[in-house]
Amino acid sequence: MSGFSGATSIERRIARVMGGSGIAVFALFAATTPALAQQAPSAAQAPAATAPTAQQDVAEATAEDIVVTGIRASLASSAAQKRNASGILDAISSEDLGKFPDANVAESLQRIPGVAIDRSNGEGQRVTVRGLGPAFNTVLFNGRSFASDSYSRAFSFDLIPAELISGAQVYKSTQAPLQGGGIGATINVQTPRPLDLKGFKGVFVAKGLYEKNSKKATPQLFGLLSDTFADGKLGILASLSYQRRIASVDAITDDGYLPGQSVGPVNAPIYTNVYAPRTQAIGNTVDRRTRLGATLVAQYAPSDELTFTVDGLYNRFKSDQQGHALGSWFEPSSYTAATIDSNRTITSLTTNGNADFVSSGSVRDTTTYEFGGNVEWRPSESVKVVLDASQSRAKNSAGGKGYFVVIGTPTQYSFKAPTGNGIPSTFGYSAGALTNPALGRTHIAGIGGDDVTEKVTEYRLNTEWKAESGALKTLRFGLMRTARDKTDVPIASNPNIGCFYCGYLTPADPSLLSPFTVQSFGGGAVPTTFLQFDPQAYLKFLTSPAATLAIDAARGLRPGTIGALYAASNGYAATPQPSTQVKEVVYAGYADVDFAGDLGGVPWFVNIGARYEHTEVRSFGQQQQLLDLVQNDPTIYTGVYANNGAAVSIDKSSSYDTFLPNLNVRVNLAPKFQARFAAYKSLTRPALSDLAPSLTYTTLRPATLTAAGGNPDLKPYRATNFDLSFEFYPTRTTTLSAAVFYKHVEDFITQVFAPEVFTIANAQNISGQFVSGKSATFSVKRPRNGGSLDIRGLELNAVHSLDWAPGFLSGFGVQANATFVSSNRPFDVTKTNQSFAAEGIGNSQNATVFYEKYGVSARIAYNRREKFLQTLAGGPGNEPVFVRTYGQFDGSAAYSVTENAQIFIEGTNLFNAKYVTTGRFDNQVLNYQNTGPRYDIGFRLNF
Repeated sequence: MSGFSGATSIERRIARVMGGSGIAVFALFAATTPALAQQAPSAAQAPAATAPTAQQDVAEATAEDIVVTGIRASLASSAAQKRNASGILDAISSEDLGKFPDANVAESLQRIPGVAIDRSNGEGQRVTVRGLGPAFNTVLFNGRSFASDSYSRAFSFDLIPAELISGAQVYKSTQAPLQGGGIGATINVQTPRPLDLKGFKGVFVAKGLYEKNSKKATPQLFGLLSDTFADGKLGILASLSYQRRIASVDAITDDGYLPGQSVGPVNAPIYTNVYAPRTQAIGNTVDRRTRLGATLVAQYAPSDELTFTVDGLYNRFKSDQQGHALGSWFEPSSYTAATIDSNRTITSLTTNGNADFVSSGSVRDTTTYEFGGNVEWRPSESVKVVLDASQSRAKNSAGGKGYFVVIGTPTQYSFKAPTGNGIPSTFGYSAGALTNPALGRTHIAGIGGDDVTEKVTEYRLNTEWKAESGALKTLRFGLMRTARDKTDVPIASNPNIGCFYCGYLTPADPSLLSPFTVQSFGGGAVPTTFLQFDPQAYLKFLTSPAATLAIDAARGLRPGTIGALYAASNGYAATPQPSTQVKEVVYAGYADVDFAGDLGGVPWFVNIGARYEHTEVRSFGQQQQLLDLVQNDPTIYTGVYANNGAAVSIDKSSSYDTFLPNLNVRVNLAPKFQARFAAYKSLTRPALSDLAPSLTYTTLRPATLTAAGGNPDLKPYRATNFDLSFEFYPTRTTTLSAAVFYKHVEDFITQVFAPEVFTIANAQNISGQFVSGKSATFSVKRPRNGGSLDIRGLELNAVHSLDWAPGFLSGFGVQANATFVSSNRPFDVTKTNQSFAAEGIGNSQNATVFYEKYGVSARIAYNRREKFLQTLAGGPGNEPVFVRTYGQFDGSAAYSVTENAQIFIEGTNLFNAKYVTTGRFDNQVLNYQNTGPRYDIGFRLNF
């Protein structure tokens, strides 16, 4: 779709949305507020007639943040940024140096209309904006592209301590100077600059964090010093942050429900075509987290026309998770009894199997560096030129540090699905099965993990010229080059040794096993006491001569066979496996123009621009190269591969071009009331993991030839967007706004099967359904560009402080917002073959009540995200995964002992909300997670 065609139909859609309750609510806000406005100061300034670039926003917002401190100053700064922005924007500002509104950046961002978050063990990690998940949102750090530690484009906000951040802007409509990539939004996270702080500033924060589940207290420290020298021409800022956290998470999990199953004896099934649970596990994971972060910024302004800035960031984040669980495997053919509901979901069962004592662990060990240089030159009041260069690198050294090992005990057991908000239960285990170490038997074991490294190098040239008169106000143009290099190296034990002991064939050493208790889930629904073991001691036992000789005998192998195979692979030593690498270079240029004027006494502002991007992608991978198919059995083919089956290197290149126009219009309908309209095109590039040129041959049978792999020829998601908003600013700390948006996303990427022809030798002259001559036709599952998706939504926002109220009541204030999102591609639970649906689409609401007066600063906040589709196809059955409605209360209170000293207490998840995911139907509970509340208490010094 070119230009902005289809605007008429879009306008009709917007009119339908605005015709509902949203306008009524907004009108109510507008009608009830003017009386308050008469008693409060007016807005700080009229809307600006310029469209600041990302870097301008950083500098100007930072300068404004430090004029006054506290909640009201934060709200005033955020409101001013929103009001003066060229496009649709929301912002959050720090309340003081080292004092972001929440202890986590993502937790603060979720207070913005349209923003929801995903959590990792109770801590905000990634953001969804307007129903589009983390991969659809571009995150900038001080206006720069930034490396991430995952093999995707999603940014993990838990890497950065909140104390380092002075503010953040969420650009919901695009502007030409902003980097492309965010159909959902572009989020710019900013840190302070010494020349903006002017003079000596310092802050020290110390607090203790207490986790209720783990009953552990850990320290968190932050310090920042900034000063200017040489009559304010030279500035240096340094900060240091250290945090520890020991989280304990109790969970009940199921790997998924398998569709279309027959349960019970094969020759006489109890039921057919049912949804059968795969397994259930009850366990606990302890997550030991450590963050160490540091920043250093130096600025030199030899004159008013010239400013040099160099800056660097170092961050080390380590999450070491260790878990113990009781797993119960439900093999469909082993059922001895079962019941189902009207959806044909198994609601109860009894089976014979094994109680698995599972020890698992994973490590996320990320080191991030960022450094850059910036030169800003203002040769005149109307001209500005900015040169910026930066490089960041993130490496998650998790390779070979994860493990999954199992000891099992033969037993019978039963399962019962939950009703209402209850939990699924397992019970009826044989006597001693969960507590007698002598009954333990050996099973699966393996070590794994991936080293993921990304390096981002970016060069930017931004220029600006301001006119002295006329409707033309500002002209900008710029150039940019952004290069990404991302590598994924799996490091694992030899995959051929992982199942040497599969089948519970030999006894485990009883001395390895000891009791373990899960603190949650009391009341008898699930067993909470079972056996645990040390994974390293177990791996050592499996490679011992006594254990290997026992498995040789159990499998009927010549003595010494398994021992020799272990010796050849150095036991469970982890070694690099076939890796993938993606290199991406984006060349961009833009032009951007601001116009402003007055029409019939009504001020107006128009920003129009365009961005052109050329993207080059080169993907490297390793895969087996199929040479031929041979048939020694009528039911199966055997593949013949080059290089004796070893993987061969693959190198693929592709490129594409994108033109991204944008239009932002603002009209001041009254001195404190304005309307906005935005129309723009945007893109999101494919996940880097999807671009990897890998291929695995999964099924080689005469009736079925299948394979799966990546797709280096993927094109980006492309979107045409329309926004309309109304904003009312009766006071500096009061904002009432309503916005509607519509997004039409094309070239949506989904995992799809499609026929692909492979050339083979066909030495046996096979002639079959999918083999003919020198060709074999496979059904290959790859990520492919395909369908389109429409997203529409409504955002309502109200912020107000009761400055007009008498006495102590004037300290109160409220923040509230709600987002309603829908799509033309919802998931239909009655369809078992649906290959495309909108993920992440769900309504959300936020409400905060705060108080700030007489040295007291306090707030209580509630965030709610309604049920949404998290994954279209996940788990063994490729079934959907939903997240149930989740609501969480957070709170904080602080008291200023002196002008420079403050004590505070904070709480997160105060009422211990539970995180629950389900399958196709609500009683198919997949994950019931208890992260527990956490509290911190400390003090803050400013000097």
